[in-house]
Amino acid sequence: MRQTRLWLALTAAMLIMGGVLATYTYITPLLTDRAGIPEGAVPLVLIAFGVGALGGTAIGGRMGDRRPMATTITATAATALVLLLLITLSTNAVTATALVFLMALTGFTVNPVVTSLAVRFAGDAPTLTSALSTSAYNVGIAAGSAIAGTALNSSLGLTGPPLVGTVTAALTLFPLIAIAVRGTPHKARVVAQRTAPAHARRDEPAPPQRT
Repeated sequence: MRQTRLWLALTAAMLIMGGVLATYTYITPLLTDRAGIPEGAVPLVLIAFGVGALGGTAIGGRMGDRRPMATTITATAATALVLLLLITLSTNAVTATALVFLMALTGFTVNPVVTSLAVRFAGDAPTLTSALSTSAYNVGIAAGSAIAGTALNSSLGLTGPPLVGTVTAALTLFPLIAIAVRGTPHKARVVAQRTAPAHARRDEPAPPQRT
């Protein structure tokens, strides 16, 4: 818990999910009222988001193990750019659908990498860190959605949530760059379980103890 890099990774996890889900939580009114997509076709756009999230997770899992910082920083910058474009280009059904797909593709590329980094930084506490990573994602989703809801009810209107998402995704670059400057371990630290010695097995008696 005293590892600074661990908290930087958790902060990045919180911010990137906050940015993506701030926009995704209120994506339906953006699609119907701004892009002109019929309500019955909205599930198809959500399927595109799911396909993008699946692809992003696969890409992050493959590339993040070899170049974790290059992968996360590039994907985060791309996510912020896509969310920014969603503000101005969401008036067209085709571009809005494509940007929703790209938002998931780029945003979810970051997730497996920052989770892996957090586990590496945690050393002998990988299980606790996995729980903390999940908590960080959920905090980001809750906070991002709450702020985006406030922006939606403001003068920003339908562009409020993607604007909140853009800013939040951009803020993710700061902890990631800080991790890159500090450096990352090349290999994850494996916690080995100690096995009982041969003489401690049931079929072999233990040697006498000296006093």
